[in-house]
Amino acid sequence: MKPSYRVALAASIFALFASPAFAYHGMHGSTDRAHSAAGTQYQGSKAHYDRWQHYRHGPGMHPRHYRPMPPPPRFYGPPHRGMMGMGPYGPMHHGMPSYGPGKAGPTRKGGYGPQKDGKPETAAPGNSIAAVAQAAGGFDTLLAAATAGGLAEALATNGPFTVFAPTDAAFAELPQAAVNNLMQPENRETLASLLQHHVVGGRIDAAGVIEAGELESLAGTPLAVEVEGDEVRIGGVRIVQTDVGADNGIIHVVEQVLFPEGFACIATVAQRAGQFDTLLAAAEAAGLKDALSVQGPFTVFAPTDEAFAARPEGTVESLLQPENRSELERLLQNHIIAGRLPADEVLAAESLETLAGTTLQVTMDGDQPQIGGADITATNVMASNGVIHVIDAVLLP
Repeated sequence: MKPSYRVALAASIFALFASPAFAYHGMHGSTDRAHSAAGTQYQGSKAHYDRWQHYRHGPGMHPRHYRPMPPPPRFYGPPHRGMMGMGPYGPMHHGMPSYGPGKAGPTRKGGYGPQKDGKPETAAPGNSIAAVAQAAGGFDTLLAAATAGGLAEALATNGPFTVFAPTDAAFAELPQAAVNNLMQPENRETLASLLQHHVVGGRIDAAGVIEAGELESLAGTPLAVEVEGDEVRIGGVRIVQTDVGADNGIIHVVEQVLFPEGFACIATVAQRAGQFDTLLAAAEAAGLKDALSVQGPFTVFAPTDEAFAARPEGTVESLLQPENRSELERLLQNHIIAGRLPADEVLAAESLETLAGTTLQVTMDGDQPQIGGADITATNVMASNGVIHVIDAVLLP
């Protein structure tokens, strides 16, 4: 064949294969929206399309963009909508699931979060999770804690992550002594573990959180998802805002700090329980709240609000007066034992010595355990610096 004919034939073949009739976009609901929206679809079979792609650009080349096709994304965690053809950005493209929610995959040495193609996903400096939180305002304590806990760089550069972010108001509800203690350099690992409890590997939107039922945090701790009417709770805490996007993940705002079981201090656990307001007010007035936040370990026999209300009228109000501080302090110390004593050790003891120097007798009234004559109504409420057992009466020294 003469050269001129070969050139003409090659040009004709190239024109044929370059025509819109052979474009394959939108097949199986392609996520390549810009081209699937154009409505130019390859009408032949998938096998013919693959053969056409191979001969047009060689194996592994994208038919439209003249560049190597990316390898299939690595997906971690249980199947989600994308696995059945309904990913967050549309159905699967060429049979590959789109990125979506899932548990954290392998981490790089010394880093955090799942990896893609052997490298952690990165974010633009101005649109990372850390930058978005900073720009939004109201997360100064969280960001300061991330810096103190050594996670600020990960939230700024690595990912993808799903962050359940407590506001400054959420941190303000905690005992200030507990927050200050966590920020100390010697408690960096503890703080990092607490913050990791707020972070899940992968980018999980609000619908994905609800669908999951339970998530595993980067700390390896479970985060149960509960739906009650229009409210969604994660780890027992209400989610108040969802789907705040960033380049390296997504933020959901929570109204309280999340604590793994047994991680919060005695004062915080009592506050979260919602039935020890009088006890906490008394501890504040007596100057013992900070001790219950950062010292210990202690075993606290905690009277409920109802137990305090059962005292003669005016008793509590009188004890809370500044001039009665020493009397109030001794009363509260009469409810505290040095050391962490679970229920079985309490019941095995005949008596216990309190911080007030008094002795509490441990008895049984039938099947009902008692301490100092008060019924023990709940046991083994664990805290980071001790354990709480609930009682139905105030123990007088």
